[in-house]
Amino acid sequence: MKRNKTLKRERVNRALELIFDYPLTIVEAPIGYGKTTAVREFLAARGVPVIWTSFFSEDDTPEAFWDRLATEIGILDETAGIRLKSLGIPFNAPQAATIISIMSELDYSPDTTLVIDDFHLAKSMRVTGLFRRFVSEMPGDFHIVFITRDMSNLDIAELFAKGRCNILPQQTLRFTVEEIRAYCALMGFRPGEDGLKRVTEYTGGWISLAYLIFRGMEQGIPVGRNSVIDELVEKVLYDAYDEPIQRFLMHLSVMDAFTAEQARYVTEEIRAGEFLKKLRRENAFVSFDEAAGVYKFHNVLLDFLRARQIDSAESAIPYRRVGEWFLEHKTYKTAYRYLFRAGETERVLALLNDEDAITHDSAEFEGAMEMFAAVPRTLLFKYPLAYLQFITLLILSGDPAAVRDGVSRLDELQGVYERFENIQTIRKNHVLAEISTVRVFTVFNDVHQMVACANEALHLQEGGVSCLMKREAEFTFGSPHFLYTYYREPGRLRETADFMVSEFPAFSRLASGCGTGCDYVTLAEYALETGDWQAAELNAFKAIYKAKTMKQTGIALCAGLTLTRLYIYKGKIDEALEHLRQLRADVTKDISTGYNTSLELAEGYAYACLAQPDSIPEWLRTGDMSPARFMYHGMAFNYVVHGKAVLLSKDYIRLEMLTEECAAHFSIFHNQLGFLHNQILDAAAKYRLYGREKGCAALREALGMAREDHILLPFAEYAPAILDMLRHIAQNDSRDDYIKEVLFACEQYLESLKRTPQSAASLTARELEVLTLTAEGLKRSEIACRLGVSAGTVKTHLENIYRKLETGGKMEAVRKAQKLKLF
Repeated sequence: MKRNKTLKRERVNRALELIFDYPLTIVEAPIGYGKTTAVREFLAARGVPVIWTSFFSEDDTPEAFWDRLATEIGILDETAGIRLKSLGIPFNAPQAATIISIMSELDYSPDTTLVIDDFHLAKSMRVTGLFRRFVSEMPGDFHIVFITRDMSNLDIAELFAKGRCNILPQQTLRFTVEEIRAYCALMGFRPGEDGLKRVTEYTGGWISLAYLIFRGMEQGIPVGRNSVIDELVEKVLYDAYDEPIQRFLMHLSVMDAFTAEQARYVTEEIRAGEFLKKLRRENAFVSFDEAAGVYKFHNVLLDFLRARQIDSAESAIPYRRVGEWFLEHKTYKTAYRYLFRAGETERVLALLNDEDAITHDSAEFEGAMEMFAAVPRTLLFKYPLAYLQFITLLILSGDPAAVRDGVSRLDELQGVYERFENIQTIRKNHVLAEISTVRVFTVFNDVHQMVACANEALHLQEGGVSCLMKREAEFTFGSPHFLYTYYREPGRLRETADFMVSEFPAFSRLASGCGTGCDYVTLAEYALETGDWQAAELNAFKAIYKAKTMKQTGIALCAGLTLTRLYIYKGKIDEALEHLRQLRADVTKDISTGYNTSLELAEGYAYACLAQPDSIPEWLRTGDMSPARFMYHGMAFNYVVHGKAVLLSKDYIRLEMLTEECAAHFSIFHNQLGFLHNQILDAAAKYRLYGREKGCAALREALGMAREDHILLPFAEYAPAILDMLRHIAQNDSRDDYIKEVLFACEQYLESLKRTPQSAASLTARELEVLTLTAEGLKRSEIACRLGVSAGTVKTHLENIYRKLETGGKMEAVRKAQKLKLF
């Protein structure tokens, strides 16, 4: 029996040495050129740490790929792997920045290499765009390798022009005559010199085809240009085995990769282990990934097997078995995907209808949209909880057409259940209650209608709780300012706040604690905006306490920003920064959270108030607003922060243009605080561009917008830009008590800003030493060895450095230190 062996190819290895000279190397060649083997063997010989994952097929989802990548990174750094897996694949700039921050903090050895195999299967621009950022921003001793059949999905022109990308082409990977001769000697093939040359010429150095031809020659199949790959695979690989192994191969081909345990379960073959050993021993097209613990078929063999799955009834059997396996292991979304492919749509609906199995994302499996769209309405009505999960996805999608479809389906479902007679009252009311729960999202931002829906649901539930609205849901909808989201009518800020304090706890009762603390955070935010500093502080702490009892990260984050803004106003800058650091710590340690965008909005807002533009997240500085989902980056709160950043850049023409654009963003949900910030920014721009008269006119308009609600703090937070105008207005309106209060708040704020610490100058000599060694690429353990201290001490120094430099990680700290000329 011939065992799998690997030919050492010095020529290719010399070309692969360039991996360590570039952030990104692309190894490109068609299927079967030995790309994967060449890279794997080279890196193994070099002995560098390797993170290896791949795309499995054209049906592979970005989410499944990300889960595998996070698992592999977790082998190197368990905490980072858990955080990456919980965050999921980023869908916007702030989440991408968080991912890169986590990656840059990996405690890796120099020349650690991340390999992504079969990258041509990456269809998501989110994936390809994220890796472009990795290449641009990861440290120079971290390398990325893409193994791909083509580069059509890669936009690398800029990277290539900047010398950050190297390409290893097909020509390099083709086997030469000498290499094919050596390969034959290694594998025990004896084609003869004439046969060797004919095979080399015919295959053009394509080693997989050469392997098949050599196997065929052993069976008397001549080299001929009329042969095709499928015929060779069938004759050489498939027909070489008896019917049980052929059936075994066919059943396993429904999976992209599988463990030995899965193989036994799916095929129901008691000899599965024996079969796998035989296939791996005799067949170069069946491999075992030692690191991942999974078997894989070469794509040549996999494509052949899947092309033979003509009988849908026959192929449904292994799909069903795979689904059953994942069900038993409580991996529900993957189970639903395979059961759907097995044609078991109604079973999937029944599972999704099971209240005990419903999660906040259980209906977001691959193929869900396709499945629900094809199911007859009568069947959907039979499984209302499953159907409502699909309707919720439509409503929250942000796509206007999908939202309208979702609302139409919700109305239809309600009508059907209201007319049902042959159904128990309890069951009927439960379904109608969940319909009212979902309807909350259709009237979002209208506090009275939202509460009416929640109360109707509570009434119908008769003391029960919703199975669709979970405690872990994102109650603040991505905004770091809760009251901002619902204040939509000028002059009714107090009325809106009072109503929310009184009525919004209904949502907590309906959703097992989701939103706990929202009443106190509303009181805190109202007090903060209107100048009741004591009430703001007291209620913010109450909100944090209440929120933490139910793990309501969003509520605690809003309260944290309230305290940060309050302490900046009071001149307690160190306390303000400490609250910001605590916010980041809380969000980071909560591995189930999705609040990273909210966190960056809060940080961006606070650092803008402190006039520290370099600390504002890059996407908010540059205005890189990726397409948003329903949460709309906190209901356009991102544009408030971006406007502040542009003001700090002193690009007043751009600022004026931005204020014209932003009115449309704030109009979507009628965000009155958004309109107010926008008007103040417009006043600042006009003052610089056209003089005091134009600026004061715009500022008077802003004061008019805020007067009835007695809003103070937003003006104070722009004090450096508007104080001159405000003093001029106050001189002309000396009896206007409201303007006097605004002026006093602005003057107080300006005094407070003078207490902002110059944190960079406070780095100790030891901290500078640690940061310098970090910049040189040393790991924590290596720094500890160099300095004669423990790795834990180095970690403490780094945390202090990040705190003092107000950065989120080592690469950001190094860049800021370089900018401040600390090295």
